[in-house]
Amino acid sequence: MEINKDITRHPLIRRLIALNLKTDDYLIFGSAPLLAHGIRSNISDIDVLARGAAWDEACRLGIPATGTSTNSGAMHFWGGRIEVYREWISPGFVFEDLMKRADWIGRLPFASLPDVAAYKRKLMRPKDVDDLRAIQRNTARVSNRAVS
Repeated sequence: MEINKDITRHPLIRRLIALNLKTDDYLIFGSAPLLAHGIRSNISDIDVLARGAAWDEACRLGIPATGTSTNSGAMHFWGGRIEVYREWISPGFVFEDLMKRADWIGRLPFASLPDVAAYKRKLMRPKDVDDLRAIQRNTARVSNRAVS
């Protein structure tokens, strides 16, 4: 597993950065952390959990919608390829706790891999099962390298 140091070059990440949301008030979730950690080579959308100033700005700039991951209120950008949520899929995902565990890559806050795995285990869609296997494979590879 290799951190994607060029993460800010990805077109969707560039669009997210262009929104100029306050980075202390949002967390990049969904499959994007897998891209940032080099587990995935591409993503088709970005899910963002936001609060405070970041949520307010998203509401000012975005199009109100129902989120595809949470069925709760969301703000859409670029045809829904970026979805900004105020709440995540269940009350157990508390923004402050998630942010404490965030991985900062390219000066952007990405949900930690254990938090992404917990989210994907909760949904268990076919793509989540594939992502969970990839997280497990890459975590095992890193652990084996540390031991050798």
